[in-house]
Amino acid sequence: MDEHFGDRCRVSVGVNTGLVLVGTVGGGGRSELGIVGDPVNVAARVERATRRTGDAVLVTEATRCMLERDDGLVPRGMLELRGKAEPVAVYAPAAAR
Repeated sequence: MDEHFGDRCRVSVGVNTGLVLVGTVGGGGRSELGIVGDPVNVAARVERATRRTGDAVLVTEATRCMLERDDGLVPRGMLELRGKAEPVAVYAPAAAR
């Protein structure tokens, strides 16, 4: 994306792990797949934080703990997230910097 679009287009990702609910939502002839739960909200807020950190991808501590190997992750500090009592530790893949 950077090579092709430069500063005109930026893609960022927030990755979080946890239990969510997945199902079809809607009615009146219109329905779509919905995913809800706190992990979804945290991932969205972590994605927004990439604008401040300058990272293309940020991974939460919950996700880091699920990885077989995390030696490719660089600690990026603790984020205060709306709706969360405690700050969330985030990491960036070294190759994505």
